[in-house]
Amino acid sequence: MSAKEAGKEVTELSGEERVARLKEAFASYDGQALAQSANQFSVMMMAAHGENPDLASETFPAVEAAMSGIDFGKLREAIVALLDYGGAVTSKALEEALANPVIIANLVGALPPLANSLIDLLSVLLENMDLPAEILASALFNVLSALDAGKLGHVLSEISKQVKSLHAGNLILGGDEPRLRAVFTEFTKRVLDNLDADVAARALVALGEDGEIISGVLVDLLSRDPELIDTMAWASVELANTVTRILASALSRAAEWPDEVLAILGKEGRVLDTAELGRAVDFFVTYALRLRKANPGLHKELYTRALQAVNTERVEIHLRAVAGDLKDAAVAHPGISNALEPEEMGRRVNEMLAGFNKSASPAGVKEYLSRLFSAIDSRELEAAVRNIAGGVVDGLFANAKVAKSILKAVASGAWKLTKNMVGLLINR
Repeated sequence: MSAKEAGKEVTELSGEERVARLKEAFASYDGQALAQSANQFSVMMMAAHGENPDLASETFPAVEAAMSGIDFGKLREAIVALLDYGGAVTSKALEEALANPVIIANLVGALPPLANSLIDLLSVLLENMDLPAEILASALFNVLSALDAGKLGHVLSEISKQVKSLHAGNLILGGDEPRLRAVFTEFTKRVLDNLDADVAARALVALGEDGEIISGVLVDLLSRDPELIDTMAWASVELANTVTRILASALSRAAEWPDEVLAILGKEGRVLDTAELGRAVDFFVTYALRLRKANPGLHKELYTRALQAVNTERVEIHLRAVAGDLKDAAVAHPGISNALEPEEMGRRVNEMLAGFNKSASPAGVKEYLSRLFSAIDSRELEAAVRNIAGGVVDGLFANAKVAKSILKAVASGAWKLTKNMVGLLINR
């Protein structure tokens, strides 16, 4: 019977008859025979390996002869031709399929059942791997112990060598400039020439907006479940604690490094190109100034909109609370508390005064202040002092009660100062 006739016969069967045919076909498989065949194969391979472990290496001459006898040029062309045929057939099949909505609907409709089947398999696998913790850990440790770490290290070393050689070849081929720059520039140019930048930009915006929706939904669902919030908070804190411990442990080890190691680090650190960092800062400032000049009022508008959205009263309350907490924490620290004692503060002031007196002289201070005052515009200074003094006096006497209190306090302070100075002079 031909395949066409067999297919026609099957299509003419009823549903029950087709199920019966399938049952009959599957029932014909002998599971015991399959298991026996697998066992025989295992025994045969174990015996062969035990008698001749080098059996595979003995085939190397045949492999060598094959590799030396194959015309790889023709093989390459044959592979290219095969891929060309395959690509043409696949492209034609896709064109025909995409042109028929019914085909697309059926193919797409098969995806969810396929995904569900894979999920079911994964679920069964994970459920049956629910082993005791010590057994699961032991299995993982046995795998790690059995891995050839030496060969893995060798592979990583060889990869590193290839990367280094690739970089060296890039410099050799490029001459005055790395070859990668020209190659990558040409590659990127061809990509951009065929890229619809507007569509790509809109796609990125669309992805961002969709991400905003997804994150909003997740946050909303999370907010409805206090237990889940507690779990996420616990996980975040524990993760932060772990990272902190890692950092503290690393820094504690670094603090114990011998001086010769630190000297090596300093030697390598001198190669750091801080001049380029300075140039980057300078270029950023130049860019910021030019952007401001090209867009008058832009920064003011942005800052105004941002500040208008801030509740300054709540910010003030928060800052006062934070300042109080920091003050209490500082006072509770023995080192900070001791440093703020009057005697300790006095000692530090004395040290600063002694350091200043060592580096300064009356002549130097005179010269500095002379040059400073000569560079100040006296008319502008006079106007500034007049504006400040006039504003203070006008504002002070605008409220007679406040002005009276301030003048009374100033007069009292001046009288006490004068009396103490006179008493000091008499005693001396």
